[in-house]
Amino acid sequence: MSRRALVTGVGGFTGRRLAERLLADGWDVSGTVHSRPSGIEGVQEHRCDVADWAEVRRVVAESRPDVVFHLAAIVDTVTTPDLSALYRTNTLGTAAVLDAVGKAGDVARVVLASSAFAYGRFDGPGAVVGEDTPLAPVTPYGASKAAAEVIALQWSRQHATDVVVARGFQHTGPGHVGRYALADWARQLAEGADRLEVGDLSPVRDYLDVRDVAGAYVALAESGRAGRAYNVASGIPRSMRDMLDGLVTAFGREVEVAVAPDRLRAVDQPVFVADVERLHEDTGWVPAYGVEETLRDLADFATESARAAGEDDARSAGFTPFERRTRG
Repeated sequence: MSRRALVTGVGGFTGRRLAERLLADGWDVSGTVHSRPSGIEGVQEHRCDVADWAEVRRVVAESRPDVVFHLAAIVDTVTTPDLSALYRTNTLGTAAVLDAVGKAGDVARVVLASSAFAYGRFDGPGAVVGEDTPLAPVTPYGASKAAAEVIALQWSRQHATDVVVARGFQHTGPGHVGRYALADWARQLAEGADRLEVGDLSPVRDYLDVRDVAGAYVALAESGRAGRAYNVASGIPRSMRDMLDGLVTAFGREVEVAVAPDRLRAVDQPVFVADVERLHEDTGWVPAYGVEETLRDLADFATESARAAGEDDARSAGFTPFERRTRG
């Protein structure tokens, strides 16, 4: 019998990759969408605001999932123009999902997608962050995720359905768009830029391919221990300079790089890398994609997106040919 999954935020960057992975593994997949559909054949979509408690109850009751992957969130890691929307979606939306799961009564597990931003600044030995590090967020986004974790873990202690928390570190890959550093650099390079204005390239970060993130979420659904938090990351430190150089190499051309003062952050974490031993030990998960392949696929995605946009500026939305080729 097929297992049934509900992915909140299935139209998002990670949600789409998770849905693809679940379908490939034989799951029946439903998902909530808000601003845009997933565009993935085989996903039963429900248009829903996750902070609307009645709507979330309806979706969970109709989809009857064995596992709920709660990914729906406003992702705003630096500036927060609308605090009320951020907390309404990320924190109260988590409570709404858990309430609906409790009302349904037959969901076996909830995998909550949290964030490394819940940790805040970290000054421990070697700047390698373990899951037992106290949460001390320094951004509203991080606070919204830390609060969601507290709500979810308290709920799991009170109800029979278990919760596993996945604290994701930085991830990228095909489909990544927006103002995030790698996605923005890839867009500019694909559009023909021969000069990139960047911020500080010295910080060391922990990047993982989004497809490996999806694999980790599935592994946690199947083998994670109830009530535990897990770092989802590569565990490999890489400077932003190295990531940029790798992306430029993937595009196969040279580019001038200039540090722009207005892109420098007043306070930044010099090194932020995850300890992923708990994830490896409890689930056996290991990454399948090396950073070179991830950056090549991001470059291909950005190139084809730019080409398609140039051919048809009126194109509304949907997957690029590259994304269609890499499904499953």
